[in-house]
Amino acid sequence: MKKFLFPLQCCAVLSSPSLFASDLFVTLEKSYNIINLQKAKEQNPAIDGSNVVVGVVDSLFNPEHPSLQGKAIEIGGYKNFDDIYKNDAGSIGSAQKDNATFRHGTHVAGILLGKNLGRTFSIEGDGDPYGVAPNAKFYGAAFKESSNFNYWGLNLFDFFSKDPKLHIVNHSWGYKVFPYEQNISNYEQALKTVESNDPYNGYNNKNEVERIVKLAKERKVLNVFGSGNDGKNSASLFELLPRYDEDIRSFIAVGMLDADGIDIASDGKIIIKEKRVNQLSSGGERTLTLQGIHKYSNGFLGSQAYSLMAPGSKIDAANALFDVHNKLGRQQQEEFIPLTGTSQAAPMVSGAAALVAQKFPFLNGKQIADVLLSTANQNYTLPKVIIKQKPNYDAFSVIYIDQDIPKDEAQIRQDIAELGYSDTPDKDKVTLNKILTNKTLYSLKREDLMGQGILDVQKALNGVATLDANRLNLGDIQSPTGKTEAYYVIDTQGKNGEFTNNIEQKMWDDNLHLATAKNSPAEQMRGLNVGFIKQGQGQLSFSGSNSYKGATLVRGGELRLNSGSALSESSVFVEQNGTLSGSGTIANNLDNKGTVIAGSDDIATLTVGKNYTHHGTAKLVLNFNTQGNSKLVAQHYDIKGGKLLYRPLSGQFYAAGQKVQIDLGSLANSLNRFESVEILSNGSTEFKIADFKLASNHTVINDDTIEEKPVTEPQPSDTAKEESSSEAASTEQLNTEAQPSDNVTEESTSETASTEQPNTEVKPNDNVTEESTSETASTEQPNTEVKPNDTAKEESSSETVSTEQLNNIEKEKEKAEAIPAQEGTLIAEVKVKKEAFHIPNSDVGEAVYTARTSTELSQAYQDFFVKLDNTANRQAVLNSIAEDHLPDMLNDSTIKTTHFAQQNLLFSLTPNYFVQRFNTNGIKKLVGGEDLFLSKLAKNNLAQEKYMFYLTPSYHITQADKFRANSHGLRMGVATNIDNKQQLAMSLNYERGKGTFHSANARSKVFNVALNYVSHFDHFKLLSGINWGGSQNHYEKQIVGERENITGSYQNRFASAQLGVAKSYKRENVTLLPLTYFNYDFVHQNAFNESGRIFTKSYDSVNYHSTAMGAGLLLNYATTLDNAQIQFNSYAIYQHRLSGRNYRNNAKFSEIANSHFTQTYRLNPSLLTLGLSSQVNFSNGFFAQLALESALTPNQKTRNILATLGYQF
Repeated sequence: MKKFLFPLQCCAVLSSPSLFASDLFVTLEKSYNIINLQKAKEQNPAIDGSNVVVGVVDSLFNPEHPSLQGKAIEIGGYKNFDDIYKNDAGSIGSAQKDNATFRHGTHVAGILLGKNLGRTFSIEGDGDPYGVAPNAKFYGAAFKESSNFNYWGLNLFDFFSKDPKLHIVNHSWGYKVFPYEQNISNYEQALKTVESNDPYNGYNNKNEVERIVKLAKERKVLNVFGSGNDGKNSASLFELLPRYDEDIRSFIAVGMLDADGIDIASDGKIIIKEKRVNQLSSGGERTLTLQGIHKYSNGFLGSQAYSLMAPGSKIDAANALFDVHNKLGRQQQEEFIPLTGTSQAAPMVSGAAALVAQKFPFLNGKQIADVLLSTANQNYTLPKVIIKQKPNYDAFSVIYIDQDIPKDEAQIRQDIAELGYSDTPDKDKVTLNKILTNKTLYSLKREDLMGQGILDVQKALNGVATLDANRLNLGDIQSPTGKTEAYYVIDTQGKNGEFTNNIEQKMWDDNLHLATAKNSPAEQMRGLNVGFIKQGQGQLSFSGSNSYKGATLVRGGELRLNSGSALSESSVFVEQNGTLSGSGTIANNLDNKGTVIAGSDDIATLTVGKNYTHHGTAKLVLNFNTQGNSKLVAQHYDIKGGKLLYRPLSGQFYAAGQKVQIDLGSLANSLNRFESVEILSNGSTEFKIADFKLASNHTVINDDTIEEKPVTEPQPSDTAKEESSSEAASTEQLNTEAQPSDNVTEESTSETASTEQPNTEVKPNDNVTEESTSETASTEQPNTEVKPNDTAKEESSSETVSTEQLNNIEKEKEKAEAIPAQEGTLIAEVKVKKEAFHIPNSDVGEAVYTARTSTELSQAYQDFFVKLDNTANRQAVLNSIAEDHLPDMLNDSTIKTTHFAQQNLLFSLTPNYFVQRFNTNGIKKLVGGEDLFLSKLAKNNLAQEKYMFYLTPSYHITQADKFRANSHGLRMGVATNIDNKQQLAMSLNYERGKGTFHSANARSKVFNVALNYVSHFDHFKLLSGINWGGSQNHYEKQIVGERENITGSYQNRFASAQLGVAKSYKRENVTLLPLTYFNYDFVHQNAFNESGRIFTKSYDSVNYHSTAMGAGLLLNYATTLDNAQIQFNSYAIYQHRLSGRNYRNNAKFSEIANSHFTQTYRLNPSLLTLGLSSQVNFSNGFFAQLALESALTPNQKTRNILATLGYQF
């Protein structure tokens, strides 16, 4: 029969009147202090289990408990807690049943990941219990006990394999099989024992065990088990399985400490006591038989290498039955309840594992186990002797720790008496005689009781601390360096992490293993040192002093040695896809086939105690800035080709023309052995070697120049010319001496300088050709040979510089202060790459380049350019500087103004489109004939009135390629019939709107006035209109990556005129009216300055003129009812721009001299306006209309809703 390890001896605790909630919270806090949870959270405030998924195999879960609400991703097995809860109502009240069936799973989950509810209490030191990883979530596999067996009803391997993020499963249960005690010698025998112990369900039980083992082996899921509460020296089945199969590396067994039997010294040492002595108020003492190692907790004989201790006594956590009074009408229970057992200790470890998984998301379950085991706290003291007891039985054992059992029985009795036991008869008290009844005495080592030590969350969050050969397998034994060693491999999978612990090694220890175990690597592993392999993308940092002796291999991504870190015994091998960086110390050798970066992201020295070997595929990167440069210092350099790269340090501003000195250090003697020596560019800057000086009799670096690609390729007769690479200057032909007549060509392109002919000396009559632009190459005659007396030429912005100008430039250079080259150094001059500021379809990039090369840049601009050189969104930043939303705002305003003009034309052309006819005769002409409605108009004398007034509120939504906008306004109009053939109308419009651009927000207020006149001729109508208007505009915009906004305010003035003709065609109730017109627009934008921190623009005033032709068609359908006329109208007007398609803004950056630029915008060439409306004209003179309109251009759509109410009088 399957029996679970839930004999939780906590009933006396639950009924004790002396334990209040505040006492229990103090115990919980002390338990957390023992495992350094509070310190871990102080150092890692963001590590709380977020985004971590764990599994819990246990009894029923109540996911509605406040501690677990929203925590359960899925409950498998017996998942409907409430139904089982109600069906077994008769069982509730039995403490053992409640704890094992109803409370246990919820309690365990609460310890592991219960929410921090954050409620406050009036009692000082009190609070709500919370879990170790309060933001983690879980999959729960729930079982329900029955009379003959326990069963989950699901396949645990499949259930926990569905989520790839799940790396941890907590098991606070187990089988009552004790392999060590039962002398089980192998894995198969252990499984057979499980099967034979239960004649009804043994086969299923064996399969269940194999699925859990499969979860550990195949998916490397960490399985954490409570060691059991039987008072034995060894744990139960699961905890011993890795003893029989060495491939099982992701099991951890957990024993139980009692926080009330432990003191924490001021230096952090854990003092595990054998008793507790309380001072009585009367002045005396009372000795309690309370020991730090709980007497029910099973020991670790046979599982020492993968076992931990954690608090598990009187742990206050979620009570699944807290709402029993609501569901069953029973007596109300507490929201939280204390339980005791290794079942409560195990989730402490599982919670710590969840925190490790969050901080180091690249670790699998086996590696998380390595971290927890290698960082266990061994800074503790143990008593001389402790007692173990089998729960509910007078079966005791006496354990002597790290010493022999006394041969004198009197000494044994005295040792037990000192624990607080006596011979005073008491049926409820454990007496000395009871303990010695069976004379069960043991001598155990500390590891047999404590395993690897006490769980230490603080240290675990600092990463692995021991490379333990006892946790490695045959596949971990390799010989990549020619020496066979065991290797601990970490694949960072594109993520980053830092190990701050001092990492040591632990060699294979036969005493920790079973000689007959399956898959044992003992024969091959014995005597091997342990090395470390970093593979996969991402960066892993070492910050401690690491003493493991095996080699360190960097196969992928980056291994970083932080300042102060050291590899005191290991040699480092950097393979082709790997990178080693940092400023630590490597006591032995460094072999580089990949990339080594001295200093990482700063100026520092990487020290190699012995040999540095640089292969042909290798790169050595040394950082530099204006204050100095990084170095790689080794006892000996073996350079076999490859590249030496000097990299400008990010976060540093390099002014155009600035001279930077680089100290070559010990590498000065080995430069000729590198295939190339290069100075890398840094975003917008590149560095030209301007001067050099090496020690005598050593390689000299040529003063090569930075060239652009010329338009005409040099002929074979051209000498000493070279185009530079896109990255840096290469050293070629280092020992070639150039002749005095050799010519040096120099261009300041975006690419860096290559060094040629190291011993070339430039003579006074040598000619230097230099171009200052990054875009235009000099043009040479194909067969022209540069003579010694040729003059130097320089191009600037595609313009040829005269000889006289060049002479002046050279004189200015001579006046500039020079940095003399010291021995073993070179001088690099900063050049700014013009193309680095290119902005497509804009010359703003030229102005930004002007700013970058300015000699009077403020600190704000310097900081900006530093960030620009180190951002991945460089083009987006530049585009946001260039972004000009003024043309879009103008275009939107002109569309709305055109729409306003069109509406006024239609209104003045056909007043009946808005209202009833002004007089009977006019209506007869337009509608045709007499009808009932017109008769009523005549009777009411309405047709004789000649004035009309209306109000139109409107709402507009605009969607364009570059922005979104909305606005609302109010239009007011009045019209009159001058006579039967002339009509005059005037309207006013006020509108407020706002728009959202990619990096700007804008607001505007617009006011328009329109006057329209229509004259009726026999065969057509003459249309005319004049519009005036203005707008007040304000905007806020942001440069990508900058916090402070740039603001601007400006005004526009509008004027337009229309002249056109129209003709109406009538058939019954339908009127068709085509029209055409000519339109002229004028816009004035005032000059204004933006306000902000950097790159504020100063805009010139703009006068804009355009003309357009428009044509349209109006369709009207009118019908009459008893007291009203109803009209349905639709129209379409197409307007095509004849002139004024381009709009130009002339501006400059306010704080940057000579930074003028022009931004040209092509306005929409055409506009199509579509409208639908429904109108009711009442016989009393009132009318109402609802209209829907759209204004469409190739890259903008505006939708309008208008509601009109008017009156004729």
